[in-house]
Amino acid sequence: MKKYALMLLVLLCGCASQSDEPPFEINNKQLHTKLDEQGNKIFAYVVSVKANSRANLNLDRPLTRQQFKNFAEQEYFEESNSLKLELEDQAVHLLKQELHDKKYCRNDKYEINEVLWRDLSVRLMGRCL
Repeated sequence: MKKYALMLLVLLCGCASQSDEPPFEINNKQLHTKLDEQGNKIFAYVVSVKANSRANLNLDRPLTRQQFKNFAEQEYFEESNSLKLELEDQAVHLLKQELHDKKYCRNDKYEINEVLWRDLSVRLMGRCL
């Protein structure tokens, strides 16, 4: 019984320390469309995120362990491959919805040929099938 109580306490502490704040905020989505030389529909979809400001440390007084841990665990979009992959997944989902809403590709069939990364954005380029 004590083991179960201890496990429950550990799980609750872990959940309580989780932040409800999203890791990044999308601030711009743009779909660019045109026809290529053969008359095929092509597109580029750009999704950008807001830059997070870095936390400032006050070095005039000593840090607590919790403050140091929070500072060390902060992820910044520009440096995090996992956050960039998460944005790429969201961008694919948003692109699918945008193409469907605009009825750009017949039968919602398309392919993404290229993914380009910038500091705070991802661009998906492709064509309708």
